[in-house]
Amino acid sequence: MKKILIIDDDTDFLKTLESVLKKHGYDVATRNSCQEGFLTLASFKPNLIILDVHVKDQDGRDLCKKIKALGEFRHIPVILISADHECLAFYPDFGADAALKKPYELSLLLEVLQRFF
Repeated sequence: MKKILIIDDDTDFLKTLESVLKKHGYDVATRNSCQEGFLTLASFKPNLIILDVHVKDQDGRDLCKKIKALGEFRHIPVILISADHECLAFYPDFGADAALKKPYELSLLLEVLQRFF
């Protein structure tokens, strides 16, 4: 089963996305801070990370750069998400593999996930 780690400080969004992705056969872990998300990497071993840019404790783009700088995690695809569309323009500069603008259609998210699985 493919594992997805979602990091976002919007708990309603986390619950909804977790439920939807589980229904599509994914094993999902959610965290509401970048610090918790980073600490979860080694134990959960996700195959993909969905990471909000604006998280309460840290800029998600900085966490993405940190993940991609570490040899043991750099292979994990990261999808940056944000309602602030301008901040996603340079997502490759932060090491992200894709970016989605909130709100997005579920079909688009599933399409993007298929590219990585």
